[in-house]
Amino acid sequence: MSQSLVKNYVHIVFSTKNREDFIDENVEQELFSYIAALCKDFGSIALHIGGTDNHIHILCSL
Repeated sequence: MSQSLVKNYVHIVFSTKNREDFIDENVEQELFSYIAALCKDFGSIALHIGGTDNHIHILCSL
């Protein structure tokens, strides 16, 4: 019997409304932790979360 294994990685990028600089260093870690928890709730593992003041990148497994 054959077996297959698939790993899919997804790179998600999104920005703040009108690309305004809302994400500052004071809330960044709490926000990234919250996003990681959301990914986990949907059955995905967030491998890396980062970004700048006006957008966020998420690398997660699907």
